[in-house]
Amino acid sequence: MAIKSSDQISIVDLTDGYSVMLTNDSFTFAGSVSAAVAGSTQTTVIAMCGGSQVPASVNNSNIVAPTGVTTSVDTDPTQPTITISIANTVTEGGVVDIPVSIDNGNITIHKMFTFQISFRGQTGYSAQWYSGTGITGTSTISMHSRRSCRFS
Repeated sequence: MAIKSSDQISIVDLTDGYSVMLTNDSFTFAGSVSAAVAGSTQTTVIAMCGGSQVPASVNNSNIVAPTGVTTSVDTDPTQPTITISIANTVTEGGVVDIPVSIDNGNITIHKMFTFQISFRGQTGYSAQWYSGTGITGTSTISMHSRRSCRFS
């Protein structure tokens, strides 16, 4: 019997794959009528290999953020916390690209942190409160000549 085909195959076990999560991957900053109110929020990086937590690191100089958004990273060797701050010059939401290194720097996974601004409305007219016990006014139409409504 002749050989009809031959091939090579590679088997890869992915049961211990890496995953990276942010404890907070989006945030809505308070805003004025036209721009953000300066503020900040935090997110913590958690890296897993299969069911086990592994060390993760974030180099603050590699984070890419829009103009008016700054970041800082603490020194925790396993779960770094990133502080994301926004200036009052920011007028629209955006994305912060956070490169996370795992497996001793051999693997880099980019996590995206998104933010929006909750603008407040224009200042409206102030309400007037009338106090007293009597209602006064004049009308040229008598009460008897007004139409009445009937409900069936």
